[in-house]
Amino acid sequence: MTQLSPYSQVFLTEYAGPLFIYLLFYFRVPFIYGHKYDFTSSRHTVVHLACICHSFHYIKRLLETLFVHRFSHGTMPLRNIFKNCTYYWGFAAWMAYYINHPLYTPPTYGAQQVKLALAIFVICQLGNFSIHMALRDLRPAGSKTRKIPYPTKNPFTWLFLLVSCPNYTYEVGSWIGFAIMTQCLPVALFSLVGFTQMTIWAKGKHRSYLKEFRDYPPLRMPIIPFLL
Repeated sequence: MTQLSPYSQVFLTEYAGPLFIYLLFYFRVPFIYGHKYDFTSSRHTVVHLACICHSFHYIKRLLETLFVHRFSHGTMPLRNIFKNCTYYWGFAAWMAYYINHPLYTPPTYGAQQVKLALAIFVICQLGNFSIHMALRDLRPAGSKTRKIPYPTKNPFTWLFLLVSCPNYTYEVGSWIGFAIMTQCLPVALFSLVGFTQMTIWAKGKHRSYLKEFRDYPPLRMPIIPFLL
């Protein structure tokens, strides 16, 4: 059996937490909302849809960590697991508390808003997975070889024409869709914090590409086409 790298172990821990924590609020286990709401279910369809989307996102992340991602670094500082888990677990509990609250109010524009947001979420999740697969195929197993990523026949990878890190672009898009769907402030703040951090990572990778490859495509931006 292949031994998991420290990076994989950290990611599995930080992604499993939000999946479990969110479900505690969704099923309204005792001592969260009061005795009369124990194990009750919301009457709002968007609440159940949000749970499906949130669970899908983190199950996808767990599976990608196990079967898709190839990590070039062998070690990770122990402090990272505490920092990352605080971020992911804390925000998961905060957003889940409000989305699954018995007094939760559905989005202002009803089903139309939810359907639009769901479409954004699904498209971006597919795009994010497509980019991860393209990056995996770019690096042979056990190799630290770096190459310039280019679009493949998969239309979701065509974003490589415009940005260096389209996986981050799609990731941010997914959470924007989730924020629109739930119309929940903690989700919007999570999206903003995530976007800020991913922008920092994307700029760093973009600079590395420019430094390493003289023929790197000049039109690409780090994370947002034509802007950033």
